[in-house]
Amino acid sequence: MEHLAEQIADDRKSLLAIMGALGLPARRYKIYGGGAAELLERLKPNGVLHSTSGLSSLMELETLRLGVEGKTLLWRTLLRVAQHEDALDEDRIGQLLERALGQIDTIEALRLAAVEANFSQGMYRNASGKR
Repeated sequence: MEHLAEQIADDRKSLLAIMGALGLPARRYKIYGGGAAELLERLKPNGVLHSTSGLSSLMELETLRLGVEGKTLLWRTLLRVAQHEDALDEDRIGQLLERALGQIDTIEALRLAAVEANFSQGMYRNASGKR
């Protein structure tokens, strides 16, 4: 996960550089909004007050995957734009897209492991205690 986090941080820097090359400002309210959303996510009711439940990890991985899926759409869009915009480096954007696709594979492997850990051999029961 640490390597994945480093890659995502680098992707953010790359996006900010691309925005700068295009003369687009970074909107602070969007940055703060993302931080606020993360804090709110931690307040969700999962039946555990002081630690995360197994389902929390699964939900976090699914949310992360959705974010990376969205990022692949951004890189694909920028690849199109780069065909007509000299300020953009098509090769670099292509590398970012390939890396995002690899990130999806990594997250999916972690997500499936979390599914196994949470839903294997009767670990999941409904409110009545029945499977």
